[in-house]
Amino acid sequence: MTQATSHSTQTACFEPRRLGHVNLWVDELQRGENFYSQVCGLKVEFTEPDLVATFLGTGHTPHDLGMMETTKGVNRYGRDGLLQLPGTIGLKPGLNHLAWELENEAELVAGWKRAKEQGRDIDMTVDHQVAHSVYMFDPDGNYNEFYCDTIKDWRSVLGGPMELLTSRWNPEGQEPFTEGRYDSDPILETVADAPVQPRRVTHAVLRTAQLDAMRCFYTDVGGLEVVYENEHVVYLRAGLANYDYSLILVRDAEASFSHGSFELASVQDLEQTLERLKARNITPVHDVNLPWKRAFFLRDPDGLLSEWYVTLAGDRVLDSNHSLPLWAQV
Repeated sequence: MTQATSHSTQTACFEPRRLGHVNLWVDELQRGENFYSQVCGLKVEFTEPDLVATFLGTGHTPHDLGMMETTKGVNRYGRDGLLQLPGTIGLKPGLNHLAWELENEAELVAGWKRAKEQGRDIDMTVDHQVAHSVYMFDPDGNYNEFYCDTIKDWRSVLGGPMELLTSRWNPEGQEPFTEGRYDSDPILETVADAPVQPRRVTHAVLRTAQLDAMRCFYTDVGGLEVVYENEHVVYLRAGLANYDYSLILVRDAEASFSHGSFELASVQDLEQTLERLKARNITPVHDVNLPWKRAFFLRDPDGLLSEWYVTLAGDRVLDSNHSLPLWAQV
């Protein structure tokens, strides 16, 4: 295996704990919501009708998966006139953004300051009522949110249809808090009769034609640690060590969102899930059975892939034809 190498000694702007959620563009919001809740078991936590958005999860955070209906060229605004979703974006299904959770507001503000000092382009800073966020684009134009939770008991604020939540946030408006306001021992809830019963989203996979530039962004700006790389792929991990990686970058002819990955509880749970899917005449588009991972892939109504997996204890090996880890080829 190629050892991870350091490309920069500059302090990273942000130092996230983990991938907090993945947000998608979908053509028909209700259709997407039905799939991810009734099939994939993610519970609808709250909606924003004026934003044409739904937020689903298992209880770790306000959402593991967000969905917004494609803009169809029409601007959508948050509170206080904030242009939250310009009509020039979100014109087709795909990735809206990846969201990276930081420990607290002090770390978020420090990251924002470092980004400004380094001359990085910051798109906007916003208050989501239960989180403060800094938004930036990576070299491929993928949108990234760096955020901290501001209310530990977020269910006391969010639930059902909500009026517009998002407004402008001034990172220097007040002294930032230093305690973590996330739930370290959440009660997980899923859709009980759905065939898939996930634990949480753990990582995402992006394809890119500029692997080096993307690597630099996610290490120098995003603060992720390279845990493995070769000429075809880079595996990166956020601060928490309970998962091997948080993001995979795969070299390809053009940039695209490959998929988000959701953890299942056990091999037994995965096998029972496949039986329940079969009973509903739902066939995974791809199965993975490797010494270190069992997984299957589903395709949603908009054609977007998602992975549902369990990690095993076996050794990871390289593909003899491509010198590319088999885990990256799925």
